[in-house]
Amino acid sequence: MVVFNFYTLLTGIAGVNLVFISLYCLLHKERRKSLTAIFLSSFCILLSLNLLYDILTLNNVFGFYLKFLDEFSLLLAFPCLYFYVILVTNNRLEFNKKHLLHCIPAILFVGVWVFPPESFTLWNRNAPMSLLYQHLNHIQLLFYILLIFRTLKENDKISKELISTIENGNLKWVKELLIFLFILFFVWILDNAGLINGNLMAIPLLLFSYWMGYYTINQKDLYYNVSKDFEIESVIPEPNRYRNSKLTEANKKAYATTIEEFMSMEKPHLNNELTLTSMANKLDMKPIHLSQVLNEEFQENFYAFINRHRIVESQRLLKDIRYRNYSIQAIAFEAGFNSLSTFNKAFKEIVGKSPSVYQKEP
Repeated sequence: MVVFNFYTLLTGIAGVNLVFISLYCLLHKERRKSLTAIFLSSFCILLSLNLLYDILTLNNVFGFYLKFLDEFSLLLAFPCLYFYVILVTNNRLEFNKKHLLHCIPAILFVGVWVFPPESFTLWNRNAPMSLLYQHLNHIQLLFYILLIFRTLKENDKISKELISTIENGNLKWVKELLIFLFILFFVWILDNAGLINGNLMAIPLLLFSYWMGYYTINQKDLYYNVSKDFEIESVIPEPNRYRNSKLTEANKKAYATTIEEFMSMEKPHLNNELTLTSMANKLDMKPIHLSQVLNEEFQENFYAFINRHRIVESQRLLKDIRYRNYSIQAIAFEAGFNSLSTFNKAFKEIVGKSPSVYQKEP
């Protein structure tokens, strides 16, 4: 008799959703050639296989080798998700031997899985090994949550050295994904500890599948790598990043003057897609030299330098009678910002008050 209850219904729907998401990633003509789409698709299909295992076991369709769907699917799913994240934050990813380390848990599991059930039972009687086996997926998920979090933190630092606008659909989605993963991890732990009704685990899984589907279908840039500007590895924030620079103090002073004149005359900061590379090309400078001058002569990274000029421009617009009928958001866009929240935050940090308050002052 087929077991049909609250958990199997919601889990089944979530699993089907994830299968469709996986197929969409692979078959959509604009995305099927993207490596990011392949990893995202793999994550979805492997997670779906794990949910299928839960439904099979609840219906007494269980055998030793079916556990392959359980632990093994997750042991591969989380590395696939991690590879997806590092692809959307660094387009210079080249797979090498160090990336194979992420496959070791899955390989070890296959080694155990192919043993006869009797051998596995004897191995599983060892208390430490049994405990490790029971919580292997928990440990792995927590590890990848922390790893993805570190990747995002590093990317934020690099972004501010290379681009003038850090609002990025890919990263917003990944940050929300990280929150969702932590919620799933927390509920998973409570479920395994018997502290909540096991059926409740199906609710966040179902919500997660719909949330994944929404972003997968509606966000076009979800499957593409970051700008090629991120190939400039030499500007990655570190104490000695400019140690091989041949710029003299005189060179840096001269470049600083040129940059100030360029900002005043050309107003490149009004372009909300301005990057370190594009600005360096206009100045006929090497990107690494522009980065060095900004950091050492102006004591600012590229993001801070450009947005400081945008704030100055917005102050002028807020006081200009010709822009009196403009909304705060419209003025933010005129000044080069593409996000009202980012504009408000930057304005308060630099000016010390909100744009609306500043505008009303005499």
